[in-house]
Amino acid sequence: MDAHEFNFYTHEDYQELVAQQQAHYKDITRLESKQSMLLSKISNLEFAQDLVMRKKWDLESVTKKTTKVLTEVTGDCDECWFYKFDSCEDEIKELRISKCLEISVIESEINIIKFNQKTLSHKQNACRDRLIKEHKELTGDSTTS
Repeated sequence: MDAHEFNFYTHEDYQELVAQQQAHYKDITRLESKQSMLLSKISNLEFAQDLVMRKKWDLESVTKKTTKVLTEVTGDCDECWFYKFDSCEDEIKELRISKCLEISVIESEINIIKFNQKTLSHKQNACRDRLIKEHKELTGDSTTS
């Protein structure tokens, strides 16, 4: 190493801050991955909700024969099935909303980490400046940067 070189980034204090930054990036990546999975689940639930809604409306007006077959095979008439599908549609909607709320909470967590990351970045810069200053004072070197 040149006498004028000073690798502040190898110093223990600075490395500790780097490790914290890396942990923040890892946390953000993990949370964003979780958000993506939840978004996928919302899409799947939307698909299911659409299918249930279509099936429900298929039962809005059926023949007496269909009502009889439904009652004999399932024990419930077409009107009962209509309300079951309607209830399922509502439950799926509530699940989708719940997933949206989870995504919102995760976004808040990400924003907190990003704020902490900015604070940590300022600490890193201050640490770098301090280490360079200390090195200059110890070596009497005015060219180190």
